[in-house]
Parts: sequence; structure tokens; C-alpha cells
Amino acid sequence: MSKNRTSPDLSRWFVPATSLFLFLAACGLPCLEVEKEGRVVWYGYSVLLRGWMAVLVGQVAWLANPLWLAGMFCFVFRRWTLSLVFALLGLLLAASSLLFYGWDGAGIPVGVDEGVVAVHQLRVGAYVWLSSLLVLFVGAAHLRRRAHRGQPV
Repeated sequence: MSKNRTSPDLSRWFVPATSLFLFLAACGLPCLEVEKEGRVVWYGYSVLLRGWMAVLVGQVAWLANPLWLAGMFCFVFRRWTLSLVFALLGLLLAASSLLFYGWDGAGIPVGVDEGVVAVHQLRVGAYVWLSSLLVLFVGAAHLRRRAHRGQPV
């Protein structure tokens, strides 16, 4: 006779590991193509370090990063609902990055004395970054649902 054993859901560790992998991959990939003395490609690590300045001109997509970090922290400590909320808010803010190049040249600030640059195109890194937020959101929703059904998580 075989007993019906339910194994723990590996998504508890798979989800944050995958999300972290995607986030770090996005840091190493080209994210934005900007106009600064010709067209220049910014990589994810550069956007991560400079992106907070865009908040000063009303472009809030960068704020998805601290929300992602808070969502990851909640996820690891099994706070599925809170992780879901942080991931959803992060996704909504990150989705505003899809509007960067439609803002009539509003641009992204690059430094105190350097002014702003116009975004011409989002590159693959931007989409990988968005997918890291999406993985966290879907994973938190899945485990929250399992927990409410009384299934092991």
C-alpha cells in the first residue's frame, strides 16, 4: 500500500529564486535606448542606480524596485497577501515605464548638470525586469490561494 503523501510546494523557494534571477539578469541586459549625443543604450544596473531621479519629474516606474524588494521579503516570510499587494503595486508602477517614450520628450533626468534624455526604445532588459515583478505577483497569488484552501505551502 502506498500512502497519499502531499509534498510541500517547491514554489515557496522557486518563485523568489526565479524572480531574483530575472531581476539580476535585467541589471546586466540593455534596458533603455536614449538620445544623449546620439543614441546610447543604458544597461539595467545603470537604470537602477540613476532611476530614482526620474521620480523628481513624475516618472514613478523606478519605485517598483523597493516594492519588489518588500514583496520578496514578505514572500520569504510567508506573508502571501502582503507580498501580493507589494507585487501588484510594483507591477502597476513598473507598467508606467511602457509610457516613457510617449511623453512628448519629457525625458529622464541623468544628473544635476546634465539635464534630461529622451527615451527612444525599451530594450529586452526592461521586459525581463517587468517579468521579475510578474513572477513574484503570480507566485504570491498562487501560494495565497493554496494557503486559503488549507493546502500545504
